[in-house]
Amino acid sequence: MGKQPTQGQKKTKDQISKAASQRSKQTKKKWTKGRAKDKLNNAVFLDNTTYKQIETQLPKMGALITVSTVSDKFKVNGSLARRCIRHFAKSGLLVPAGDQNSKQYIFTVNAQVVAAQKAAAAAAAADKPQAQKKAPAPKKQ
Repeated sequence: MGKQPTQGQKKTKDQISKAASQRSKQTKKKWTKGRAKDKLNNAVFLDNTTYKQIETQLPKMGALITVSTVSDKFKVNGSLARRCIRHFAKSGLLVPAGDQNSKQYIFTVNAQVVAAQKAAAAAAAADKPQAQKKAPAPKKQ
């Protein structure tokens, strides 16, 4: 507010109109600053490379697999993440962790399936014939 007139003085009409015009020019204080959240650009469709990536990386994700963790890690839509979790749970790669709610999917990796996959991969690698190194040819002089 402006200064109050001292005792015995009154404001003139010009002073009153000037004070009113200055008040209207001031901007009002904003209580919050409008911060815009960055829009996520997650995939809506699942292509073959993303599916293969999810298939290989999902067992390595650890103890807790939820829709939000799958969506964040693989940059896919929430509905796609739910579908992927349901698909891999049906195939036996994931098992439910505790009591399930229809709204929140909480799964863990099935350790038996992962161990079987690792054993199969190791057996396949052992069955392949290893390339034998040829002895270096003697040098001609």
